[in-house]
Amino acid sequence: MARLPAAFVLTIVLAASFAPSAFAHAVLIATQPGDDEVVPRSPDQVILEFDEPVDVSLGSLRVFDGDGEQVDDGNVSQPLDTEVAVGLQPELPPGTYTVGWRVVSADSDPVSGAFVFHVIERGSGASVAVEALTGTPDSVSIVFAEGRFLDLALLLLVVGGSASLAVALPSAEWGLRRRLYGILAGAAGALALVALLDILLQGAAASGSTLADALSWDLFSAVLKTRYGEIIFIQAAMAATLGLTALALRYSEGREHRPLIALTLVLSAGLSLTPSLSGHASTIGGLGLASDILHVVAAALWTGGLAFLVLGLRLAEGDRWPLATRAVPRFSTMAVYSVAVLIVAGLVSAYLQVRTWRGLWETEYGLLLLAKIVLALPLLALGAYNNRFAVPRLKAGIASPLERRRFLQVTAVELAILGTIVAVTAVLINTRPAAAELGIAAVGAHVTPVQGTATGPERPSFVGTVPLGNMQAAVTVDPSTPGETTVTLAFTGSREVPSEVKVAASLPARGIGPLDFTAKPDPSSPGTFVIDDASLPIAGDWELRIEALLGESNLLTENIVVPIRQA
Repeated sequence: MARLPAAFVLTIVLAASFAPSAFAHAVLIATQPGDDEVVPRSPDQVILEFDEPVDVSLGSLRVFDGDGEQVDDGNVSQPLDTEVAVGLQPELPPGTYTVGWRVVSADSDPVSGAFVFHVIERGSGASVAVEALTGTPDSVSIVFAEGRFLDLALLLLVVGGSASLAVALPSAEWGLRRRLYGILAGAAGALALVALLDILLQGAAASGSTLADALSWDLFSAVLKTRYGEIIFIQAAMAATLGLTALALRYSEGREHRPLIALTLVLSAGLSLTPSLSGHASTIGGLGLASDILHVVAAALWTGGLAFLVLGLRLAEGDRWPLATRAVPRFSTMAVYSVAVLIVAGLVSAYLQVRTWRGLWETEYGLLLLAKIVLALPLLALGAYNNRFAVPRLKAGIASPLERRRFLQVTAVELAILGTIVAVTAVLINTRPAAAELGIAAVGAHVTPVQGTATGPERPSFVGTVPLGNMQAAVTVDPSTPGETTVTLAFTGSREVPSEVKVAASLPARGIGPLDFTAKPDPSSPGTFVIDDASLPIAGDWELRIEALLGESNLLTENIVVPIRQA
């Protein structure tokens, strides 16, 4: 029995060392027709090229005319695993057409966007249809978050419960342990069921479908082909196997139990890998993956282990406090190491996902992370109190009835706070990391949304300035009204002039974008780049992401918010 905890940790380390390479979100790198391109005749199809393989089985690719009517033929294909194409109706009339797309990237997260092209001449673009295409119904988002919470809570309970039964409660009477293994079997079975339901909910979230549409075998099988579907299906299989193993222990009589107990620990170690391999941690490299795995393991040992310890003490009845003298100190030792790992791994993961202080208060991910930290502080205080006062007296068997009752009350409060932290974590898992939202992780640049000013009541224009490395970029949008406009970027403060300048425009409030534009150098003004006839068709606060390439590899990025208003 003394070797089982070491075997538990060793299994996790070995599994992590053989984990697949990290994946990142797919990025759209080229389109045919090009973004904002005016083509001389009606094209036969629209082609999107990404920087990595994508899956369109859960997504879509649609094209709309200026009235919001769909003009593609509905036949979406993949000429290559990095390309997605859709045919168009023959002889499209002159005007502007909006392409809305949604695909699933290699890390199984849905990626979507939109761009426009023009046939023969420019016209008006569509917006409502694109927003409907790239959005996810609120009901699906809410239920999916609840499913993630149940999945994570049950996983922590199963993993921590298996460890607690092997480490903290091995001296309990076999009759009590049988009852606890029955509870473990029920929790593992529930985890298997919730994992299968999460696969259906992932399909609805990735495809933008409704809850009713999620109950489809075609959607279920399509998710199974994605990385998320594979990992969660493996999670369900391991949870079901662990449940059967726990049932075998529950009904065993007078047999050798150590092989079955060891199997529960091995399966628990495998389960503890699945949240990291199916979530954001799988996209940030080996260090991020390892720290996230250790974070999950430590949280499980503390959360699930404490839950099973309290259950064991309550079910022990007359033998409760004699059992506490043996079990509580064992669990306390395991919890102390778990908390230490939890803090270190949590800090590493937080840094990799946030990268900058302002990401803590300027992004949803950062605010949720702060909520976790605030909840963890009283939790650490309660744990320190128990470890300092209650545990020594329980171990010595001298705790008074008042101290015993206080110990149970404190542990109940701990479990309540832990449950709240798990709920916050479930939402955090489904939230875009702060570094990705701020555009830091991809190019290693510091991105700060900057506000400018709009001028002129009759013909309003926008003027703003943003820093890019050692340079300043003066940004002018004239006019700052819906429709076609001219974007001018004048770079000063450095002898070096950008070799290439691109701008990606997004309207987050309407789910539109990014719309990509390439700025052309102004021959009459060195250091000035111009985008003629940029299309910003909807009023709102547009975010322009400026990318300036210096030399061959020094890419500088910055964001600026441009208010587009009706004249």
